[in-house]
Amino acid sequence: MPDAHVTEPEFARTYDGGAYDDAWAAVKQYRRVIAYHRDNPDAGIAELMRISGAPRNSVVSWIDDGATPLVAQGLYKAHDYKLLGVDYDEITPLNILVAAALSSGTIDARNYQPTFTVESLENSLVVNSLELVGVGSQELENGTGDAPTVGPAEDAAIIGRTLHVLGVPLGSKTNAGELSLPSYLEDAPNAVRKRFVDIYLQNRGQPHVDNAGLAIKEDRPRTYQEQLASLIESVAGESVTVADSGVMVSADAARALGFEQPETV
Repeated sequence: MPDAHVTEPEFARTYDGGAYDDAWAAVKQYRRVIAYHRDNPDAGIAELMRISGAPRNSVVSWIDDGATPLVAQGLYKAHDYKLLGVDYDEITPLNILVAAALSSGTIDARNYQPTFTVESLENSLVVNSLELVGVGSQELENGTGDAPTVGPAEDAAIIGRTLHVLGVPLGSKTNAGELSLPSYLEDAPNAVRKRFVDIYLQNRGQPHVDNAGLAIKEDRPRTYQEQLASLIESVAGESVTVADSGVMVSADAARALGFEQPETV
């Protein structure tokens, strides 16, 4: 995967293209029409249709009515927040949000709005990351009275679409089909991979009943658990395995990662 992540076409394709099979095609036609009309203000609708390939009703809407496709509006906002084309040096806030969404959050499949369960609103890396991205955060009603739930204070769907492009599935992760870890982690620097693992273990790591290690117990496909175990092991440099009860982080691996548990007696 290239060092630049979340491309314009990837982000655009999270939108329903409507009459277009590919929402990115609508963006390209829209931009072609607007650019040509800017340089040729006397060009008629027929000429704009010819140079862009866009249907008449779209061209009329864009030129006469000043309308902007929703997907193009989304791209403008994603650019404003500097979410597109991020490299490994810039990905830290998004990496934290991806790890949190996979381990203790979700993206609503209907509206792309992400939510995250956090231990506390104070000193929360999720809250800090949302602030760093520029959308702010807000506490959401979760109906349980348990740990707080937070989400973006504004433009939540823009964040959700970005996280989806980075590898977070929509809706339930239990039935997410080909659920896998984000591909950007494969070639990521160790600092990026470790931050992802740290967030995941903070949210999902439970003290193992038989030793000083950790157990990650979640209803996920076996292939996903194997990927997660391999990632944690590569970062820790110590044994991490998959059992019927979940991902087992050995005591040595937990210590290497800074999650040392007291030895059981």
